[in-house]
Parts: sequence; C-alpha cells; structure tokens
Amino acid sequence: MLATPASPIRFKRLLLTGAAGNLGQELRPRLKAYCETLRISHRSPIDDVRAGEEMVVASLENKAQMHALLDGVDAAVHMGGVSTEQSWDAILAGNIVGIVNLYEAARAHGVKRIVFASSNHTTGFYRQDEVISPLDPPRPDGFYGLSKVFGENLAQLYWDRHGIETVSLRIGSSYAAPKDRRMLATWMSFDDTERLIAAALTAPV
Repeated sequence: MLATPASPIRFKRLLLTGAAGNLGQELRPRLKAYCETLRISHRSPIDDVRAGEEMVVASLENKAQMHALLDGVDAAVHMGGVSTEQSWDAILAGNIVGIVNLYEAARAHGVKRIVFASSNHTTGFYRQDEVISPLDPPRPDGFYGLSKVFGENLAQLYWDRHGIETVSLRIGSSYAAPKDRRMLATWMSFDDTERLIAAALTAPV
C-alpha cells in the first residue's frame, strides 16, 4: 500500500465482488479512487469495463475460479453472493460454499484483509425496541441471515488460524435516499457507505 498526505491510501489491486449488484455498481467508481487497479467480478461478463478496472468472471461456488480471482489482490471488498432471502440451495452455493472458497483463496494467495458485507438480518429476531451491541449473540431471521452469521464466524476462524483481517459490516439499507420511514432506521447514504468501507480497508488494526 502507498500513502501520501494528499491522497487516499492506495492499493495496487483491490477486488470488488458482486460488482454488478445495486451497491456494487455504486461502489465501483468510488473504490477505484483507492487503488491503481480495481478488479471487478461477477458470475457473467460485465460489459462496461472502465479505465483502471479489470473484469474477472467467477462464480463463488467454483473453487478454481475463486483462486484465479484472488491471485495478485491486496485486499477484497466482498459484496458478492445471495443478498436476499432465497432457497436454501441458492444460499448454500453463494453464501456458504462461496465464502469458504473466498477465504481459502485469500489464504492461498496472501490476501490479508477482507471487508465482508454482512447484514442486519444476523440480528433480525431481536425486537425493534431492543438496543443491542456487536457483543450480543446473533439471532438470524432466516437462511440469509444465518448464512451471514456463518460468514462472520468463518472470518473469525481465518483470523485466529491464518491472520486474515476481516471487518464485517452489518449493512441495513444503502440507497441514495431512504425509501420509507422504516428504512430511516437502517439507512446509510452512498457517501457514508464509501467512508465506512474505506475506513475498514485502511484502519491500522
């Protein structure tokens, strides 16, 4: 990593999975400011590859493709996988098998930091009037939330065993503006989401 007082901390190559998703598309130009090359991935080709980007087709459940995806990467922002409550088979492939493949590839290729898009659904069965902290036990509200709890625990294992740092972000709603009153409780602007991810990527510890 290179750092100068006048510019953001920069990476030589930063990986963004889920680059074709709604939030991934918004993050692409923002994350490019922090790296020389932004490697973007999706399970099918992305047509509008921009200057400073490289596109790699990879399915999370494909171990060989994930090893190729993580090769030469300094850090990863993992937005890929199933992002809503779906069938168990879909969640198993993308969010369970897929994240194991991601961390194994990161370990094999020396990637030392991952920003993991977790979810507020990891704690979805707490009452709305309860105030909780990250130290409270998870209470997922479905298979999707359960898969994100698995991802957070897998990240802990790979820190304890292999020294891979992870910041798990329990994202609620990241849109240009909140869509209704309920979303006000979980909403982050795109600017705040960018700043949160940048902090997660660059914090010294």
